[in-house]
Amino acid sequence: MAMYRRSWSDIPSELAGLVLLRLPAHSDRIRFTAVCRHWCASAKQHSLPPPLPWLVLPGGTFFCLPLSESFQIPNGAEFHSSCAEWFVFSHDEACSLVINFTKVTLELPDLNIFDLIDEPHEVINGQNICYTLLDHVIMSIHKVILCSVLLVAAIVDIGDLRTLALCRPGGNEWFVSALGYDRSIDIIFHEGKLYVVDGWRNLYILDVEEESDSGSLFISRIERIIKGPPWSFREYPGGLVIFDTYLVEDRGALLLIRGTIYGWPPVDNHSGFEIRAARFEFEVCEADFQSLQWVEKTSVGDDQVLFLGPRCSKSICASQYNLKGNCIFFLDNDNCGWYWKHAPSAPSSYAIYDMNDGSVRSPLPRGSCKGEEAPATWHFPLG
Repeated sequence: MAMYRRSWSDIPSELAGLVLLRLPAHSDRIRFTAVCRHWCASAKQHSLPPPLPWLVLPGGTFFCLPLSESFQIPNGAEFHSSCAEWFVFSHDEACSLVINFTKVTLELPDLNIFDLIDEPHEVINGQNICYTLLDHVIMSIHKVILCSVLLVAAIVDIGDLRTLALCRPGGNEWFVSALGYDRSIDIIFHEGKLYVVDGWRNLYILDVEEESDSGSLFISRIERIIKGPPWSFREYPGGLVIFDTYLVEDRGALLLIRGTIYGWPPVDNHSGFEIRAARFEFEVCEADFQSLQWVEKTSVGDDQVLFLGPRCSKSICASQYNLKGNCIFFLDNDNCGWYWKHAPSAPSSYAIYDMNDGSVRSPLPRGSCKGEEAPATWHFPLG
């Protein structure tokens, strides 16, 4: 009797789903669906968790986690950063958002077209706004968030001022707030509201509205709703201490994470402002909107991991990807250069901080991502 040999394309849909669940990388899922029509159809029948984030390097080179071979984003030379599933492109003052590799694009106003936004002179429960002249200065984007299809918020640098800017996708100009902050500012759109945090853990809420006649945006309210407690000054004899501040939404809660890097000044004076990291610490607080206080947390959750970056951060469920929970994947921040790539425990583009014991490790081989001119960013592709 002749032996009947079945093809791999004949595997049951249920088995194909089990295989897909073991493929957290977006690129591997694409390869799976490209094998044959049956596998492609099977993939569409299963509800999969979103793929693991991409690590995107300057110039548009990205890796799918867990790390595999690199890919190149089209127009990578114009790549700036990520905004969740959107790529941010900036070139010759033009700026746009593009969703993954599709042709869905949101055009943003040119970066050289901006003006002060109409806003209150006083901050509720806070200090008055100190206005800064915007003549003969250049605006550059630091971080972009898409609040809705009708509103984009960004952290921008204008001269020596780091502040908030707003625009309408497809609009003609940026509207810039004069409420300047230090370099640790972060923003988030949470539960339909725009929040801003500064380096002192002060949390502000802003109400953005539109003029009915002109269509111009204006800020009707700026209120400090949580006053950050005083920082205990931490000395590092003979060294430097650098702070980074992040806002992250986690299962409906608003988290504030402060990263602290301890290290020494560079040995080479030509290396710019970067330090040789010696130790890392991360502190996590949750916003309590009832008591209007930050509540300290000793864990991010046994089934959660945080992905922190200067331009894109997110919380995801660890068990969906067979990851160890209560950990923080963090990138270098650009407020002091690529300062931690020289650390023995974290020589690459990102490292993992374990909240259980405070240890830091890097999953990449030494030097695998060196030579880049700016920090990498996380990108969270659609499944």
